[in-house]
Amino acid sequence: MTQFRSARSLAHGAGAAGAGTGAFFWERLTAAALVVLGAVLLVQLLCLSAGGVTLVEARAWVAAPFSGGLLLLFFLIAMINAYLCSRVLIEDYVHVPALNLLALIGLLVLTVGLGAVAVVSVLRVMFGQ
Repeated sequence: MTQFRSARSLAHGAGAAGAGTGAFFWERLTAAALVVLGAVLLVQLLCLSAGGVTLVEARAWVAAPFSGGLLLLFFLIAMINAYLCSRVLIEDYVHVPALNLLALIGLLVLTVGLGAVAVVSVLRVMFGQ
């Protein structure tokens, strides 16, 4: 009796689970935010380094609330984007369930760890520790 069913009815129920749109949206949103923040930080760094910069001047630049806040935001969004994009790669290409879980846990630990190091480093410079 399946020979009388249309291709659409045969494929019904075998498609996506419906969760891919949200991941796609957040990946693109964080990537767009990184482009904007990266451009702003690049312009600031080029203006800062126009006449040569010393370590004291670089620390003062990071300690300023605006540039320090931009750096924090940039690092946090970069880690979120790295996690989201890498998670999709692992889920698509690692087919052994135990390795998939292990890789996802390792990715989470790595991105949270790198993000924490970046945030703590910027905050230490901002608050003079």
